[in-house]
Amino acid sequence: MQTDMSHRIVNAKSADGTCEVTISELGSPIFFGPSSITVKVSWDTDPGVIGSENVTEIKTDLHNDGKSLGSGNFTVTWHGNIPTVTTHGEEQPDQSYTFNRK
Repeated sequence: MQTDMSHRIVNAKSADGTCEVTISELGSPIFFGPSSITVKVSWDTDPGVIGSENVTEIKTDLHNDGKSLGSGNFTVTWHGNIPTVTTHGEEQPDQSYTFNRK
């Protein structure tokens, strides 16, 4: 269970600028519970048209001993404009998510 509003922790763009990764935490953990995170990946499908993007979003929990999360809890690696996000928590093994454009 968490309180407060969502706040952005990571914002990363691919080298060619066509893909953006945003990682946010919803509030802060209560009673040493997990943090709820959202990973949002957006590909710009037509730079000339506002709102022309392909978006993938996942929501998951990250167990970090009840501590608030920071950029050190995440690694974003790029293979062209395909990102892999790896989460690092104190109470769980690293977990990786690779996002492919639809």
